[in-house]
Amino acid sequence: MSVESKRTFTTEVRKDWQDMIAHTLRSIDRHAKYPHDNFHMRNYYILKQYLIDLKSWIKEEEKKLENKNGR
Repeated sequence: MSVESKRTFTTEVRKDWQDMIAHTLRSIDRHAKYPHDNFHMRNYYILKQYLIDLKSWIKEEEKKLENKNGR
């Protein structure tokens, strides 16, 4: 089974980050399997916040591109 994403991309910005997002989501899911372990719960929340921040940054970059391209 390939670890590479099979998604289609809506923007070039997303293309560069989509595989990392997929890996991070799998990591979050793995940590969530250990809800009573402090190490796993701490890293679950760290990764979740990282993903929230990354997606916000991607949206901002997409807005910049839209404005630059006159959309």
